[in-house]
Amino acid sequence: MATHSRREEVTAKILVITPPDDTVLQGLRITHVNLTNEQTAIVSQAILKNNLSHNVINYVWHIGNPISWLLQMKSQSDLIIFNADSDTESDMITGYLAADPRSYYFGTLRDLHVANDRVILNSDEILNLLETIAKYHV
Repeated sequence: MATHSRREEVTAKILVITPPDDTVLQGLRITHVNLTNEQTAIVSQAILKNNLSHNVINYVWHIGNPISWLLQMKSQSDLIIFNADSDTESDMITGYLAADPRSYYFGTLRDLHVANDRVILNSDEILNLLETIAKYHV
């Protein structure tokens, strides 16, 4: 009797989720907070360059979206990337995000740089973060 071996392929997906949605799909979860178009492009370059077998789930939040959604998505994320060059409207959010050990930022964190010195300068740094996180991800 001949047996056939079946090769199963894992196809990783890149999802972008905005308020009020969520997904049950498993993967590396990244919360993007108030990123500019340029910052988003840098993150996108890193995600597209990655050679990971995991899904990449991107939660995208901007000023004016529900803060409760941001807090929920942040709590289930593996990585948080935020824009530290904020206006006074988002200073409280910036401080809250800077305190999280999973958070990295673009821009200048001003007085909070003592609490968080994890600034992002290019897409390669994000790629390294993704690879590191993927090692510990189930």
